[in-house]
Amino acid sequence: MIGIVLTGHGSFPQGMLDAVELITGRVKQADVIKFEEDKDKLEKDIEAAIENVDTGNGVVCFADLAGGTPFNVCAGIAAAKENVKVIGGTNSPMLLSGMFQRESPIDDFVDSVIQEGKDNIKQFEMKQKQAASEEEGI
Repeated sequence: MIGIVLTGHGSFPQGMLDAVELITGRVKQADVIKFEEDKDKLEKDIEAAIENVDTGNGVVCFADLAGGTPFNVCAGIAAAKENVKVIGGTNSPMLLSGMFQRESPIDDFVDSVIQEGKDNIKQFEMKQKQAASEEEGI
């Protein structure tokens, strides 16, 4: 099973996991690392989390913002480790979908959750009601 590390600024990563677990129940092989101010501590914590959740099928680090400190730290670690991937711009649909695909090959998993995240970004639009005569064919 692919290991999951959720990271981001402040309470974002724990909030994401809490939201997913309301739907899925307890998520195994997942770790949450929040970033507050200490980049060195963040790096050590992420490295430890990766080791903790990796059972040989790879690890995906989900970060809140692509280009933010948690994302950049994960990217630096992933550059030196085989089978560690990093996704920035994490949203609930991608994370939820990913929980049911963790037996997939890691590259397929990453492609799928990114697509799921994109597909679930939508704007609400009001549809205009047709006039009564148009609805009734008059």
